[in-house]
Amino acid sequence: MSVVHRHLDIAPGTPINELPLDALDDLLERGDFESWRALATAVACDPHGPLAEKILGLCRAHEMYGTSQLWPAFIERGRAARHERSSALSLPELRKQRSKTQAEVAGALGISQSDVSKLERRADLRVSTVRRYLRALGAHLELVARFPDGEDVSINVGDD
Repeated sequence: MSVVHRHLDIAPGTPINELPLDALDDLLERGDFESWRALATAVACDPHGPLAEKILGLCRAHEMYGTSQLWPAFIERGRAARHERSSALSLPELRKQRSKTQAEVAGALGISQSDVSKLERRADLRVSTVRRYLRALGAHLELVARFPDGEDVSINVGDD
């Protein structure tokens, strides 16, 4: 992307998330649909990330002919959609989503169907139990720590 406004000269091909704040401000205020599309694509990939936060800060700092209302709304929709996509399912919901019966999971785990029923109702499960249950569904366990600032960090808990 090449931005030339306000005596800014940003090299073509500069990644949008590496633009200096003044160039980003100029892009928000005077950009065209192509540059906004690139910006929107980058923000949609990480609506909690530093680029989204910079945009929100710039929009709070001053009005930009209506975009100061549009960008925050776009970012908030992206954040809400990400939250909806990452909503947690209970073990029975996950099992049903994968079209598995308790008897099928029990067979894969080498336990009885009634034990699977008990397992699915327990409030506190060991990580190793969840890992085995997920393997019976054909998945692997990945733990993610989600921080209030939007950062997600994968946690390695080992394998059995």
